Amino acid sequence: MKLARSVRLNPYLVFLVPLVDVVLLLALLFLVSTTFLLHSGVSVRLPYSNFTLGPEKNPLILTITAGPFPTIFYRDQPVTLPELAKGLPQESGQDVEVVIRADRDTPQGLVVQVMNVCLGRGFNVMLATSSKKE
Repeated sequence: MKLARSVRLNPYLVFLVPLVDVVLLLALLFLVSTTFLLHSGVSVRLPYSNFTLGPEKNPLILTITAGPFPTIFYRDQPVTLPELAKGLPQESGQDVEVVIRADRDTPQGLVVQVMNVCLGRGFNVMLATSSKKE
């Protein structure tokens, strides 16, 4: 006497399970390999602006803090203006951007001096702003 199965297995499920595995692995690889917005490790209060640009690819980030002794940070290391001029690479014909993240209370003269150093090296200079009013 032959017993019949009450639940019939679909043969296409055998092909569906590996497909789901591959799709999930591709999604995981995509999430891991995406580029994240690069922020300096130095905390500053950025000035507010209604007008913003999208993120740049591989910009050089300079951070200028406020306070009684404003400090310039290049690659998260404090530098002086002459050290910054020596430390910045000479622009190599590509459109390389320098993003200056200056605290809203930083003296304007220091920001302009840093911009002049960057422009003298052939970089495009942008000022980072916040789209949220604090």
